[in-house]
Amino acid sequence: MKHILIIAALAASVFSMEALVPAAWLQAKTGDKNLVIVDISDREVYEKEGHISSAVHTTIEEWRSNNGTFLAVRPAAEIEKVMRKMGIDNDSTVVIYSRIQTPKDFLKTSYLYWVMKYYGLENVGLLDGGLNQWIREKRAVTTALPTPESGSFAAKADPARVADRAYVASRIGKTPMIDARPPEFYFGIENSPGVKRSGHIEGAMSYFWKYSVDAEYRLKTPEELASLFADGLGLKKEKEVIVYCTGGLETSYNYFVLSGVLGYTNVKLYDASMKEWGNRDDTPMRRHVWEMHQNIK
Repeated sequence: MKHILIIAALAASVFSMEALVPAAWLQAKTGDKNLVIVDISDREVYEKEGHISSAVHTTIEEWRSNNGTFLAVRPAAEIEKVMRKMGIDNDSTVVIYSRIQTPKDFLKTSYLYWVMKYYGLENVGLLDGGLNQWIREKRAVTTALPTPESGSFAAKADPARVADRAYVASRIGKTPMIDARPPEFYFGIENSPGVKRSGHIEGAMSYFWKYSVDAEYRLKTPEELASLFADGLGLKKEKEVIVYCTGGLETSYNYFVLSGVLGYTNVKLYDASMKEWGNRDDTPMRRHVWEMHQNIK
């Protein structure tokens, strides 16, 4: 029995390394030459209030470019440059976190998770509860700034992980779509900030990303999450699903949960989301209705 428990613990550790990383696991691995810890907190917070030892800093602006009405992930060559600057190789294990002061701080971590996966990094995960949980567990932080050696990461986009406007339009009524925004935006009672039209993409279902975490931004149990998506929304792990939100950040957490934690194998993220779709006049939208995919004719 003791050997069975040890094997189960090791299996859980390997799984969490790929998606959700407990603070204890990360502290035990800190110092490993293949590990890169990435902090996407506010720069002043990172420098003056402290960060995990050896953690390198980045900003969301390094990963996204402005396309007019919406932001989207930067091209491969630019992402490759950023990742190499942080010391990342293709076989690196990367753990991302933020000091969570606002929901956006938290969502930046899952957006980086998606970008790194999209450009070909396999071993990437998020620190459960962010730096806040690390500090709650009385683990040490430092203000010493690391000087990482340049990495050799070579970026190669995986088209299976992304959807553009034309693809989304072609899949209406055929592929389940999940709207990660608060319900009032999905339902069309209020407009999302920066979005001209109210409501949601025709046929999309609502699942507010915050439903997956507790008040301290720690992930709910995989069993509860599996029930929410499979039993509640009728999603099947092997079938395609498209996720979107206002501008890419909120939906990245739904992407993380589905693809990283629950093992859905065909999740596409619509990066431009409603900042593109809802600011056009030729894209099909619905408001004042809750939709389920199987009811779309």
